[in-house]
Amino acid sequence: MAYPMNLAAAGLAALILSLALVSAVPAGIAAARAMNGWLRDGDSAVFTATFREFRATWRRSLPLGVAAVVACAMLVINAAFLGDQLTSAPGPVALVLTAATVPVSIAVALLLLAIPVAAARRPEATRRDWVIEAGYLTARAPLRALFLLALVIAAWLTFYLVPALAPFFALSVPGYLALVTLDRSTDTRTTKDSL
Repeated sequence: MAYPMNLAAAGLAALILSLALVSAVPAGIAAARAMNGWLRDGDSAVFTATFREFRATWRRSLPLGVAAVVACAMLVINAAFLGDQLTSAPGPVALVLTAATVPVSIAVALLLLAIPVAAARRPEATRRDWVIEAGYLTARAPLRALFLLALVIAAWLTFYLVPALAPFFALSVPGYLALVTLDRSTDTRTTKDSL
């Protein structure tokens, strides 16, 4: 019962911290760092650890949260516009731009999943280092990263079908899956040496 309870505690804490939309990425980083402490050191006080980690990292991670909101808003607006263009008068330009939007969306999603892992791996690094390491983690094992994205999409579809689970697990399960998928695939020393 410790696994689901700790995932629920981290998810609930991250939900509370991400009520301001721009704090969703800092809340995800805090939850990932708290879950990393639980997985590595056995610290099962994930709820309070998430708040503690948020307090320790929000200044560094808030610009990432703002950038994530802006990037996601641009992708949603772009997808809505291109969808309207494809349904009203499909042309080759709209089709090509729609096809180009898909890999950009996948790259943004993978980067947003990997940034909390990078922050958990290197707690004292700068946000620039976190972004670089997140890119390294996804580029080093692209099939593993795409598998992670498929798992997260499947989890969110489950939360869509069972919405009562979403407040507890929608933010913690993607972070947990990213930690066990991306973090376990590399050695910290190799990553630091390659940067």
